Amino acid sequence: MKPIPTLNPTTFWQLLISDYDHFKLDKGFFNDFFIQDISKQAYKLKLPLPPHKKTVNDIILLTDGEMTRSTGLDNFKVEKNSLFILPEGLITTTSEISNNLKGFYLHFSDSYLLSTNSKFAEYMQTPILKVEINEIDRLTYLLKQIERIYNENFNLDLIKSYLYTFLTEINYLSEHTKKTKLSTAEGIVISFKKLLANYCTKEHTVEFYANKLNITPNHLNKITKSVLNKSSSSIINEMLILEAKVHIHQSKQNIGELAFSLGFEDPSYFGRFFKKQTGYTPTEFAKMIDLSE
Repeated sequence: MKPIPTLNPTTFWQLLISDYDHFKLDKGFFNDFFIQDISKQAYKLKLPLPPHKKTVNDIILLTDGEMTRSTGLDNFKVEKNSLFILPEGLITTTSEISNNLKGFYLHFSDSYLLSTNSKFAEYMQTPILKVEINEIDRLTYLLKQIERIYNENFNLDLIKSYLYTFLTEINYLSEHTKKTKLSTAEGIVISFKKLLANYCTKEHTVEFYANKLNITPNHLNKITKSVLNKSSSSIINEMLILEAKVHIHQSKQNIGELAFSLGFEDPSYFGRFFKKQTGYTPTEFAKMIDLSE
């Protein structure tokens, strides 16, 4: 069984950015760390980007403009004076970017820092963190220093020191920013979605996730209907279809391989499931992608 297809930074740039800078891709450690001032770049992206997974953690600090990003099944508008944080391994896409975008983009792999305190990204209610002006100035200063070192002498130890400081600042902000207190039901839905991100290609039953959450399947279903107006099984199916579309777009697996990699033992059943959810067979969906590219 093949692993879920992902895009490392080099592949992402080569496939989805039409006028990428070869110098950046040739730079050492590009797949482990990269930073750029996005106000100085004007890459041509074919939007919306196809759903994909990345092998790095993405962080975007916007000081002007806005963009629409997704994580899993949720869409988020990233606006001026905010951070967007995307842990590695999640399905994501970008659907809109304004022309006046300013700020910084950086990515880093978990292995780059060997040990990172990533709970700020894992446990935030939302991947978006609004930042006060004085905090923006401090974060921008740190990122400018990192970018300068990255472009001038690429001192890895110094970059890591600044990056660790930057991540510590974000962690502090995420813990001390005033947040709307979640209800018990909303907290359970967030935990359910996190479990889906990790297990959806292996476990398809409501019972599995309910057991992980220490509640009954009936209770989980009532909670998702009250918070999202959807049944628990429909949410599982939506995530499976999202995973399937990523596979179809990025890999050359046949339908049997695709079905097995998504946890379906019967390829015929998977084909019927996909058509019921989307209106197309997997083969028809693949042909649609080919025609659009």
